Amino acid sequence: MAGRGFSNDELRLYELLQQFLALSDDETVAGRIIVQGPDGTIVGDATLAAVDVEAATDALYRMNVQRAEALNVADEAIAAVGDEAEAFLRDGGVL
Repeated sequence: MAGRGFSNDELRLYELLQQFLALSDDETVAGRIIVQGPDGTIVGDATLAAVDVEAATDALYRMNVQRAEALNVADEAIAAVGDEAEAFLRDGGVL
């Protein structure tokens, strides 16, 4: 990565790549991941062992479940406010 300036996006992608590289010391190859910048420039690549693929998949799955749960809570809170507003208007808008 030396020799030119890098955008914030490229630096974030490089940080992501570093996290993949830090997963394990297992040198068996179950897959490879190539990280490309927004313009298609290759930021780097990583060889992943089966345990690496499983760990990354599990971590991303947990994160996505947490985000979905947070969205559901937010949707429920918005629905509750809507219900309260409807009740307020139904009662003539009087507190």
